[in-house]
Amino acid sequence: MKPDFDELVGNVPDDERERLRRVHELLVAAGPAPELTPKLERPGEPPTADIALFPKRRHAAAAVIAAALAAAAFGGGYLVGHSGTGETFAARKVLVLHGTATAPEGAKASIKLAKPDPAGNLQMLVSVGGLTKLEPPEYYRLWLQRGSKTTLPCGDFVVEGGNKRTVVRFTVSYSIKPGDRWIVTKQAAGQHRTPGQLLLTT
Repeated sequence: MKPDFDELVGNVPDDERERLRRVHELLVAAGPAPELTPKLERPGEPPTADIALFPKRRHAAAAVIAAALAAAAFGGGYLVGHSGTGETFAARKVLVLHGTATAPEGAKASIKLAKPDPAGNLQMLVSVGGLTKLEPPEYYRLWLQRGSKTTLPCGDFVVEGGNKRTVVRFTVSYSIKPGDRWIVTKQAAGQHRTPGQLLLTT
């Protein structure tokens, strides 16, 4: 049923009446609005999400634990791998040398042995302390002693003396056998083929 314009508007000024008439005609031409579907007439509840809230103290504790674990891992790796020479050394065995009766008091040394490479070369990191500074051309030498007749040279070095520690790296092609021992000797001028004065031994 078409609504009557005059009944809807009533008594209004002429200019306003014409404006309302145009609007009325447009609405009548457009027709009634479509009806809502049953789903839109009865919308469901909005979706919900499960949010886990943790106290601020738990967040702080977790952060502190994570930082502590990271620091421990870094510190442990530094202590295991740092050689004192600015490089890392993967030691599979550590040998300790003690001073003989002719060595200065407090003289000592240690040898870190790495795993031989595929070719058979053996790297070692030698740390020496307590030896006196020598005047050239004297020097110290590390030997691998095998039995009573065979002594193999491993490398030469000098020290600063006093309480300062000297760290040197040597590479040899010898294979280590049961009964072998390591010695450090003081080599005099011109003494190169045979061990000199015995100072340190395993």
